Amino acid sequence: MKTISFKERVRNELIQYASIYKSVFLDYDYLVYSKDFTKQFYYIIMGHETNYLHLTGVNSTLSSRVFYEKCINGTLEESDFDFNKRGQNDKAVKGSIRRKLKALSLLPNFFFKDLVAEENFMKNKVTCSLATTENDITVGFINVRTAIPKTLLKGNELNLNNAVKISLILRRKRNEDSFSEIISGEESAEDFIKLSPEVNKMVKLF
Repeated sequence: MKTISFKERVRNELIQYASIYKSVFLDYDYLVYSKDFTKQFYYIIMGHETNYLHLTGVNSTLSSRVFYEKCINGTLEESDFDFNKRGQNDKAVKGSIRRKLKALSLLPNFFFKDLVAEENFMKNKVTCSLATTENDITVGFINVRTAIPKTLLKGNELNLNNAVKISLILRRKRNEDSFSEIISGEESAEDFIKLSPEVNKMVKLF
């Protein structure tokens, strides 16, 4: 029986998980609200094709957009990526990639679980505007008009002293104007839409 090399296995998983990434972060946008947020009332999460490469932990000379396109189309070659990371040895990089790929595999139900969040999250020299976890994985976002995925970690990496419970998660299909689907926290929805006229225009629940 042929032994699959680590690089071949990574290639296969990069292709496989690109469709998971699409179903979670490209097909839908999310509105995340906690009554305990202090930096802003809520965050709108919108992923892009160009965010996928960074979440995988591999290095590539391809542009992040082309890298994702080759993953989603199943045409990614082993020569399209490597494990070279400045200042990190091969064992550490491969370990990080294993954890990130495992985390990618757990994404499908992420927003449907009970989430806690930390604003101004910092871990391993990475700073995020917001990080959320359901204890199995931690997803960090950087807020640039909307919050885009920036880091993906295995396990709960939040500072529990700063963590707050997510009160409400809404979802809309990409390119729709209004959030009309409640994923969790229905009991908080009515209070949320009273926060401001801006929110009232953006959310169509009742």
